[in-house]
Amino acid sequence: MNKTNNKLLGTSILLALSSSLCCILPLLALFGSASSTIALFTWIAPLRPYLLAATALLLILAFYRAYKHNSVTSSCNTDCKAKRSFLQSKTFLWIITVLTIVLTALPYYAPHLQKKNTTVYLSDHAQTTLAVFQIEGMTCSACEQHVNGSLQTQHGIKNVSTSYQNGEATVHFDSTQISTQEIQSIIERETGYKIIK
Repeated sequence: MNKTNNKLLGTSILLALSSSLCCILPLLALFGSASSTIALFTWIAPLRPYLLAATALLLILAFYRAYKHNSVTSSCNTDCKAKRSFLQSKTFLWIITVLTIVLTALPYYAPHLQKKNTTVYLSDHAQTTLAVFQIEGMTCSACEQHVNGSLQTQHGIKNVSTSYQNGEATVHFDSTQISTQEIQSIIERETGYKIIK
């Protein structure tokens, strides 16, 4: 392997990271204040298939270059092979490949990494109201969990069901404890997604 392969591997990692950025940011928002930056990267979601195809192509090219039988490398003596660094080894190629697979599969296992809060606050004389919020910017089930998690911890929220496919969150709440404007504000402030009015 040579430095060209290292560039291919670096590019494939960046593409894999970019393709899953829409799902990585909601996870980061759980640990910090990255929620406002989530909406900035929603434009990447439609490009995901192309980014994944480019990632696979670069990895295939890197494997071809690493494993092809080359007359130059076969005539290379043991001193030449000893000069190779770890970054130019086949082991590094496999590590990068596994990391790329982990990053590209993130949308499928990200919901399982998020804490699911099932706490529901009810009053004895609760007045149940139903509201459906149209949300822009959700791209995967991790986004659903992000919206659900931010709302389920609020007083007065009874039930939240979010669908990224439909771009909406259905909220059952006690209108004496929380208003639709407050719910909308919580969604926009804590998740970074926009409510379509």
